[in-house]
Amino acid sequence: MDRKVKSIGDREFWLVGSPQIQRDAHGHFHEYIPEMPEGQRANRYAAGPFCKFGLPAAPRAPGVYAVLVDEQLKYIGRCEDLAKRFGSSGYGSISQRNLHDDGQSTNCKLNARVLATAQQGQLMQVWFHSTPDFVELEQQLIGALLPEWNGQLALAGRSERSRRSKTPGSRTSTPGAGGGPGRVAAEFDAALRKLLDEAAKAGMTELEVRAGALHRLVGGYPGTHHRMPSCCARMRAAMGPSDRIVHSPPKGNGANLCIAYRLPKV
Repeated sequence: MDRKVKSIGDREFWLVGSPQIQRDAHGHFHEYIPEMPEGQRANRYAAGPFCKFGLPAAPRAPGVYAVLVDEQLKYIGRCEDLAKRFGSSGYGSISQRNLHDDGQSTNCKLNARVLATAQQGQLMQVWFHSTPDFVELEQQLIGALLPEWNGQLALAGRSERSRRSKTPGSRTSTPGAGGGPGRVAAEFDAALRKLLDEAAKAGMTELEVRAGALHRLVGGYPGTHHRMPSCCARMRAAMGPSDRIVHSPPKGNGANLCIAYRLPKV
């Protein structure tokens, strides 16, 4: 059977389908909000309401997926298993644990938006590009396309574009050009602080920052004169007791280092 395909960014995606939401006996979308224990802090997307849904045609494959609503790109994400990501252990069902301040806030966000989109009569579709290099591709596409529902990478891209628009003819410089290690550290510190401050002003309670995205924002990556070890070192130095490493490359430093920072930062 021929697949429906389209280009998103510079890659070809194929149409997986639309989320299939459970309905009640009257044919209405079944919605719910898990009860939170008294005194438990909730993440910013815990208000719901949520739904239970599936994506029947989703393959058990790694890659990057795109969520479109009425043909408009809304979200880019990555997965090791698309069927699992959109299944009951991922976006498809929200448990009480997902609602906690250190829970799966992205699951809450996407699930609630699946329900809201359907209730508004809009068409949501999931498109997929299968690749083992899903981490790097996700970063590239978010940075280039700035989807509305994405967080830190889209925020980084908007910050960079805003900076360039205010400085006609300016170019992104290589970190530390014309300066020593102290200047390199200061440039990464300033860029990271700006990301965290803007996320806090937007009402976010946590921001995941990847080293590749931060380095691109500062400049000089990818390239032969990148300063990835310094970038990773400054990201780790900025960590507080409530922050956590989401992913660490095998060698410790690399573009895929991802740290979740609690907000606001003091």
